[in-house]
Amino acid sequence: MDKELKITCPDCGIILTVDRITGKIVESRKPIIEESTGDRFADALFKVKKNKEKLSATKFDDLKREQEKKKKLSEEIFKTSMEEAKKNKDVKPSDIFDMD
Repeated sequence: MDKELKITCPDCGIILTVDRITGKIVESRKPIIEESTGDRFADALFKVKKNKEKLSATKFDDLKREQEKKKKLSEEIFKTSMEEAKKNKDVKPSDIFDMD
C-alpha cells in the first residue's frame, strides 16, 4: 500500500495528498483546468465565440455612438443655418434657373 492518499474535494476540486499513518496533509494542489468539460477544443471554441460576441457588441455600440454624434452635428448645423436664414430675410436663396 502507498504511504499517501490522494483525495479530491468534491466542492472545490482541490487535490489533497494525505499521509496514511499520521493523517496530516502533505500537499494540496488546485486543479490545472478549472471548469473543464474534458474537450479542450470545444472549450476553446466556446471562449472564441464568447469573445467574438463581446467584440461585435462593442463595435456595434461604438458605431451607434458615432452615428449619434454625426446626427447631433448635422442637426446643429441645420439649426444654425435656419437661424441665419431667419436673420437675413432680405437675401433670397439662389435658384438654379437664375444661374444663366
